[in-house]
Amino acid sequence: MKKDKQILVIEDHNGLRMMEGMFLKKYYDVITRKDGLEGIIWLSAGNFPDLIVLDLIMPRLNGVEFLINIKSSGIFRDIPVIIVSGDEDQIIIDRCKKLGSTDYMIKPFDPRQLYEKIEETLAAVSVA
Repeated sequence: MKKDKQILVIEDHNGLRMMEGMFLKKYYDVITRKDGLEGIIWLSAGNFPDLIVLDLIMPRLNGVEFLINIKSSGIFRDIPVIIVSGDEDQIIIDRCKKLGSTDYMIKPFDPRQLYEKIEETLAAVSVA
């Protein structure tokens, strides 16, 4: 399978980061980082993924702070971001969408659901 799309997965939980990374590597070029700060550093080094899968609750730089950072950037603003979080609070979900996230998935989830969300998002971006 051709892996022409690059996905950045930012997740502090080692097991979940490994699971997401291993599953998605079947379909995409996957880069993983353990928190928002590592994600920002990776992006700042000139990397530009097609999509970001982002956890919310992380040390150093959490998902909301990361989202605010990239969506206020002229360079990274248009990268689609899918939030994956255990937080089911509708206020948080609405805030993330208002800040520019493309979608929001609640943990736990089936990795195939994440793959489907990624495919839908990438298809919508390529049409736009």
